[in-house]
Amino acid sequence: MRRWLWVIPCCLMAAACKSEPGPEHEQKSDVVVVLDVLPGDFVAENEPLKMLSAGDPIQLVPAPQGGHVIHVGARVRGLGSDTVNIRSRLRDPTTNAIEMEEARDIVMRPVDGQPEWMEPDLRSVSQVTHIPACPNYDAVVLLGATWTLEVIIDEIEGPGLGTARVDVSPACSQADGPAKAQCQCECEPNYVLGKCAAAK
Repeated sequence: MRRWLWVIPCCLMAAACKSEPGPEHEQKSDVVVVLDVLPGDFVAENEPLKMLSAGDPIQLVPAPQGGHVIHVGARVRGLGSDTVNIRSRLRDPTTNAIEMEEARDIVMRPVDGQPEWMEPDLRSVSQVTHIPACPNYDAVVLLGATWTLEVIIDEIEGPGLGTARVDVSPACSQADGPAKAQCQCECEPNYVLGKCAAAK
């Protein structure tokens, strides 16, 4: 069963929130500029994106509201403006079905030393997607399994549109201890309420 979608308007650090994006923005004109997109794992605020290659682990991190999410950003080349909608999905690599996804509007900044590339403002975790991964209520294996991460970048005030896919393996980010046990418990298949109380 497909995980429900979170679509979150992102409050920019020194500006008002943009309006909440729908499943897709308004249809673009006939002229589309194809963007180059490189998916990245958001490790921490003020830290560089960990650029992803096929087979890489991608970290599951605790969410403020509970559960665990996957923080996904991207480097993008070809943008003519700085505001985009970023949509991140985990797809079943066999069926191509979307299991979970999240989208939001964010502001992009030039990459240091690579002005032709742009990336999210890495000072704030609000500037990357938060894929809702756990609790894992479904019968799918998440931890250690191969999933296809898809990242779609849609330039809001311009013609840019791009997408990229890379196979990744979700993993709990904690080194050890109760926090890791909680992550592993929540991310096992067929979660039910109260299952992980003993892990805390």
